[in-house]
Amino acid sequence: MGQTVVFTVSLDADQVDIGQTQPHPPRRVLRDAAVTAWRDPHWRYAALAVLAVPALAAGVTAAITNGPWVTTAFLVAAAVVTMASGAWAAASPLKGTRDARLAGWLVAGLCGGVLAMASVPGVALSAAHEQWRGQAAVATLAVLALIGAAGAWLGTLLAHVLRPVAMCAALAVMLVPLIAAAALTPATQATDEIVAYTFTTDSVAGRPAYVCGSETVQVHRAHTEDVAWLALASPISWVVDAPSFTAHELAFAPHGTVAKAQAWARSTRVGPDAFTGYCFQPTSLGPPTAVKEARYENAGPVGATSAAVAAAGLGIAALALAVRRRQSS
Repeated sequence: MGQTVVFTVSLDADQVDIGQTQPHPPRRVLRDAAVTAWRDPHWRYAALAVLAVPALAAGVTAAITNGPWVTTAFLVAAAVVTMASGAWAAASPLKGTRDARLAGWLVAGLCGGVLAMASVPGVALSAAHEQWRGQAAVATLAVLALIGAAGAWLGTLLAHVLRPVAMCAALAVMLVPLIAAAALTPATQATDEIVAYTFTTDSVAGRPAYVCGSETVQVHRAHTEDVAWLALASPISWVVDAPSFTAHELAFAPHGTVAKAQAWARSTRVGPDAFTGYCFQPTSLGPPTAVKEARYENAGPVGATSAAVAAAGLGIAALALAVRRRQSS
């Protein structure tokens, strides 16, 4: 992998003789790429942005809402700034041999993933404040690391343009799917016929009594599940939906928490309830929380799943590239 060839040129004859070859092991190419990235001040500026901007967003949200949505604002800001700053920092042309360019590509992705580590203090505070389980914080950091790597690779692809263009492209990847989903949501409004369960008056032994009844009614509802796949294309949705909460925790999520945001994200994927009203009798549907939990259980988290699928795809691609290179050498 990579060789320096020393030629011996004779002054008396028109000939070229190969004197010796000095192979360069892969670790040297990777080391040179890592040193180049370490000396690039853009990565340090990006890490500073990832550390400061989400904290600022959380502080502003706390001042405006007096508490609620602080953690959600921090996670959304962390996703946006990690990908955008990674694309901005990595937007420099890769030079040298093919091996050097491949090493630069790999190191750029690693640096982008490491950017997420600047969010560790905020994620740790969020997990402690909202009582996350340990795996929820790990899943969130894993998604942020994948987003940072994707932003760095996007910036590497756009290295021939200006750095602000690379950053704007990363922001578009984050925001355009959400904007498209929000714009198309009004088009999901529909009138449905559903069964509404109510209390009706009846007579028992000559005295009025309330019994459980039902009737078919028409309601106007938004079927957001028709366009939810657009919102799921945005890595912001992955971050909000990364923490793993139980259906019971989502059903009783306090207002302004990440669990509440994840409950909303899941509800957009399963559509509206199939009925309205509750009638508490032995043959009734049970408490409303049972309905909520059933809906949340039918829509699992996409954040950690998306990260796992993307990471597996990137790993398979890297393995295929390595095998192909070994066969051609």
